[in-house]
Amino acid sequence: MAHVVPAFLSDLHRPSLWRGSAIGALLVLGLLGTLVATASLEPQKPPGIDRVLLKAGMSLMLTVAAVLGSFSFTSDYRSGCFTRRVLLFQRGAAFAGRAAATALAALVMGAAVGVLFGLSGELLDGLRGFNFPAVLGFAGMAGMGSLWGFAVGSLIRSHLVSLFVVPLTLVVPELLSGSLGQAKQFLFPVLAADWADHVAFHIPASGSFVGVASWLLVVTAVAFGAFLKRDLA
Repeated sequence: MAHVVPAFLSDLHRPSLWRGSAIGALLVLGLLGTLVATASLEPQKPPGIDRVLLKAGMSLMLTVAAVLGSFSFTSDYRSGCFTRRVLLFQRGAAFAGRAAATALAALVMGAAVGVLFGLSGELLDGLRGFNFPAVLGFAGMAGMGSLWGFAVGSLIRSHLVSLFVVPLTLVVPELLSGSLGQAKQFLFPVLAADWADHVAFHIPASGSFVGVASWLLVVTAVAFGAFLKRDLA
């Protein structure tokens, strides 16, 4: 694993990494901008509209980051670039370096979206303005989503299939949560949303964070083990 740092630094220089993050940020901001503009047209804003918009933004951030995280693996795998990186840095280092670079780019993307979302709230009466905890929530959701998507995408390995499957791994648990009773609180997207919601409002959420970290550790470990064993062809 001595090649992890060189692999990580090499991945940070990939234009597609930052281009994808920029596109993801613009997509989330565009959708959020539509929601904010719609809310601003209301003559009297409903109570708690700022919290509704914030939760919608966090959910969008998680999903978009997850899709981009999966593409970070599948795009290069499909073209054969990842195979060449394995020959250059070894399997474990190539996987770990790409995962770390993907997560870092997602954190930057999430922080940028959080800042711009907060600034948009400053310009509109009755909406939540800029605050650091909300920025932290957006960055955290982006980082969590990117790692989740990267791990799932590395298991799927198909660019097109991951485009549909990765979002479903986040949406389906939310849809089924009503029929799962108390078990729903242990699902990854529910834990991530709970953590972000608490952090954005200055409320400690160590339990949710530990749950999310556990999910990411298990899924990434499974993906890493599969990547070390499976044929790259």
